[in-house]
Amino acid sequence: MSGFSDGWRWSELAGLAALTLALLVLWQIPGVGLVVYPFRLFGTFVHEISHGLAALATGGDFQRFTVSPDLSGLAWSAGGWRWAISSAGYIGSAVFGGVLILLAARGVASRILLMVLGLALGLLCLLFVRNLFGISTGLALAAAMFLAGYRLRPPWSDGVLLVLALQLVLDGFNSLFTLLRLSAGSNVQTDALSMAQATGVPAVVWTVVWATISLVMLALTLRLAYRRPAAAASAPGR
Repeated sequence: MSGFSDGWRWSELAGLAALTLALLVLWQIPGVGLVVYPFRLFGTFVHEISHGLAALATGGDFQRFTVSPDLSGLAWSAGGWRWAISSAGYIGSAVFGGVLILLAARGVASRILLMVLGLALGLLCLLFVRNLFGISTGLALAAAMFLAGYRLRPPWSDGVLLVLALQLVLDGFNSLFTLLRLSAGSNVQTDALSMAQATGVPAVVWTVVWATISLVMLALTLRLAYRRPAAAASAPGR
């Protein structure tokens, strides 16, 4: 990879598409999925933090959250708009992942983004995480991201950032089948079931909507990331 700030070529976008497909496949293979476990765990943290930020943004209070080894999580909040808070996990993750890709594609150094992510995650864990597994793994992930940004050079830092960002964008799609099973066949409390209780729209519908948003966000992100600045596009060839 030539580096995000140099502009992406079609061959690099094809490689990104291949990486996306590989992640989706790896997540579904028992044992092999452990390779991407830390990245999926990071996605869980962002998912729960997105719930809390939605609560704050709609006038509520973000109290705490927990993260479990099975990649599930729970966020506690008070007040705010419940429908926005319930939807924020998947939508917030997709938006945040897309923003990371766009920032990198527009010239923000992946090393800087990784260090900022590490510092932000560490701070939020200290403020809001309230279980041992969550605080220990959250701080470990935060330290790993900061060190990756500090020590790695492109294209390695670019690759780490891309996998993290794609994990977030694909969060809704990756959980589609799990949520469909739980939403259709049980009373297990999920974000989709919370939305169904708040709106009257079936949980399965919300599951499909969030997965669709994830795919749309990925397509939009790739389109915007490939688009070069106007000045560069109009510059005479050499």
